[in-house]
Amino acid sequence: MAALTHLLVCVFGMGSWVAINGLWVELPLLVTELPEGWYLPSYLTVVIQLANVGPLLVTLLHHFRPGCLLEVPVVFAVLVVGTIACVLFAFLWNMTSWVLGGQHSVAFIVLTFLLALVDCTSSVTFLPFMSRLPTHYLTTFFVGEGFSGLLPALVALAQGSGITSVSALPGGPHSAGDRLRGLQHGHGCHEPLPAPAGPLGRGSPHRALLGAVHGPSQLRQGHAGCDPAR
Repeated sequence: MAALTHLLVCVFGMGSWVAINGLWVELPLLVTELPEGWYLPSYLTVVIQLANVGPLLVTLLHHFRPGCLLEVPVVFAVLVVGTIACVLFAFLWNMTSWVLGGQHSVAFIVLTFLLALVDCTSSVTFLPFMSRLPTHYLTTFFVGEGFSGLLPALVALAQGSGITSVSALPGGPHSAGDRLRGLQHGHGCHEPLPAPAGPLGRGSPHRALLGAVHGPSQLRQGHAGCDPAR
């Protein structure tokens, strides 16, 4: 029974910041899908900071009207709002609306505010609720809070959310260094210079010195093989 209680307390602590941490780790995918692009992290930061009105309101109510907030109903309300917001996120995260002359992710920003309101408010509601349990469960609660950042990161790694593809550059597989060496030694612009063996190999300092000395003169005399402007 004690092990089950520890597990439930850990899950309870994990629910404190798991939603917002999940948004941050998915940013590499979100910025490519939403119209805000790379302005999105700035918007998220502002929205999350505005959500601190939740803890402020709870603190003011405790100060000016002590006892008016019951811990259990408040915790249930926080969890219900967070669950509903997460479910709506699954269907509305990429919906946009025409606002101020452009497309904006209004639904995404509103739902982010609700999630941030839940997570910020949990900081001042979950701990008072934990005072109902024996003190040794408090460590388990903080372990769960730590997992609220670890779990989304592991899921994002499994999804490959940070993997991006790079298209091939024009000019074929030859590198810019190969084409430059080809110009210096009279080869075509798109013909890489074969690496000679011996003391003038690719990594030889003698070859680099010869290229530095003879390259400009060959280019001026027209021995490059093609117009450098090409």
